[in-house]
Amino acid sequence: MTEKQGTFIGIGVGPGPAEYITLKSHNALMKADKVLVPRAKGAKESVALTCIKDIDIPSDKIEFLDYPMSNDENLLNSIYKKIAEKIIADLDKKLNLVYITIGDPYIYSTYSYTVHALKQLMPGITISTYPGISSFQALSAALDFPLAQGKEKILILPCPETPAELQEQINGNENIILMKIGDRFDWVRELLKEMNILENCSLGKRIGLDNEILTRNLLELDENDKPGYLSVMHIRKAPLSGRNEQ
Repeated sequence: MTEKQGTFIGIGVGPGPAEYITLKSHNALMKADKVLVPRAKGAKESVALTCIKDIDIPSDKIEFLDYPMSNDENLLNSIYKKIAEKIIADLDKKLNLVYITIGDPYIYSTYSYTVHALKQLMPGITISTYPGISSFQALSAALDFPLAQGKEKILILPCPETPAELQEQINGNENIILMKIGDRFDWVRELLKEMNILENCSLGKRIGLDNEILTRNLLELDENDKPGYLSVMHIRKAPLSGRNEQ
């Protein structure tokens, strides 16, 4: 990127509330000429924008980027390319851009695909990315429930399609952060019950947002409480240790 162009910064806004973002990210937002906000196509709001609703950002600086909820790679690649073209056009106008995304920008985020499209169209582009707090970190802190102890392993895992696959992963790891659970929750909970580890697990839904659920008792969740898109589960194979470690 030349000096005649603007800057592009991606920031993770965490799961909400706004106080969770870093000072560096906050400073970038305050200096931005335009804040790029990802949103599911057809949705009325952006979760990322909701996470920083308490930060005073003039509405005329906000631009929504609509992404389709689709598995069609050709369609998605076309959308990423069009968004990248819009971003480059703004950079050519010397605008300083900040792209916000929930959690961390490089953990299961459309941000990474957007960056890839930008680099394909402009190989020399300079991109700055500021990390954010992930939902599983916020869940751990909120429940005072350590993510790992000693030399335990942690696996971050999109929910498998079958109980057998998940059980295999649990057998090989002391801790699993289970994401993208969707409508698989019932059999996930039943598997954990069968493995006699349900009481070692925790779950968070809409962490830091309205209608938040934080629980160490997965049996208490009813139909209305079941995990949706903004949910994460921490599966522990063994109870927490209370031993002293040097």
